[in-house]
Amino acid sequence: MPRHDGHGRGAMNVEIQDLRVLRAVADTGSLAGAARALGVSQAAVTRRVQQLERAAGCAVLRRDHRGARLTSAGRLLLRCADDLIPRVDRLLAVGGRGPAGPSERLRVGAAPTPVLPLVAAHAVEAGDDVELCPLSVLCGEPAAGEPAADPGAALPGLFRLHRLDLAVVRHCAPDGPLPDALAHAVLAEEDLLIGVAAGHRLAARSSLALRDLDGEVCVLVGDRRHADLRRHFTAAVRGAGGHVEVRWAGDETEAAALACAERGALPAYPHPAPVPGMVYVPLVDAGTRHRLLLVWPPRGRAAGRAPGLADRVREAYRGGA
Repeated sequence: MPRHDGHGRGAMNVEIQDLRVLRAVADTGSLAGAARALGVSQAAVTRRVQQLERAAGCAVLRRDHRGARLTSAGRLLLRCADDLIPRVDRLLAVGGRGPAGPSERLRVGAAPTPVLPLVAAHAVEAGDDVELCPLSVLCGEPAAGEPAADPGAALPGLFRLHRLDLAVVRHCAPDGPLPDALAHAVLAEEDLLIGVAAGHRLAARSSLALRDLDGEVCVLVGDRRHADLRRHFTAAVRGAGGHVEVRWAGDETEAAALACAERGALPAYPHPAPVPGMVYVPLVDAGTRHRLLLVWPPRGRAAGRAPGLADRVREAYRGGA
């Protein structure tokens, strides 16, 4: 809200959300990236930046074709923000956990993996109120023609902005290592599956390697929920020097029908919904083997209980629970 000083000049208060926006811009390098990280419109980010610059009386960002960079004043303000934001968050958390108040929610960044229900169930059993936050939504849609981004690269910013406490992600060799600032535990290791019609030449195989798919028609689903699968599979095929002919489908049902009609192959993560007339064969290849990880910031509020949660989930998953 505007206020007036003793000389009648207008001034503006700095709001905590203005500082969160500044941190998001610094993390992502652009106003559009900050908007995706915060789950707001780019116009809302622009308004916050303008309000912050009016309050500071100087420019805090320098914008050009490469994105947005902090000015010296912006960097100074960001150091203050990094000290203030955690204090405000702790104050709000204490206020929400008063003697008669509700427990603070455990925000879990959710990729659609078979261990996710176990993570949620064991966290609730431990007394947490769990909120699932789809990573595909938090990370945003890739721009037209751009490959899907690795959600692991976005996690430090999401944790720093207190949008997540834990995350469940798939991690594959082409992704490279997780950022050093993150702690993680392996929940499971799994292979991709290849779905083919029962009469396909590969249907009777006990397992496949990437070279077995050379020259095959492979069907991929184009929506954002399948972005990780597309990224992992296409990177592995390129890394192996193979060639597949890609067909695109709008959803799983269309993809399965297209694979059968084209006598093609349908890459899938475990455990796919069963499709009558289709057989799923493990793709046992180092390029497509992936790990299901529980990830958290070492100094986050879930750090103390994350390793124990990972142990319980791993044991339950191995036991088929």
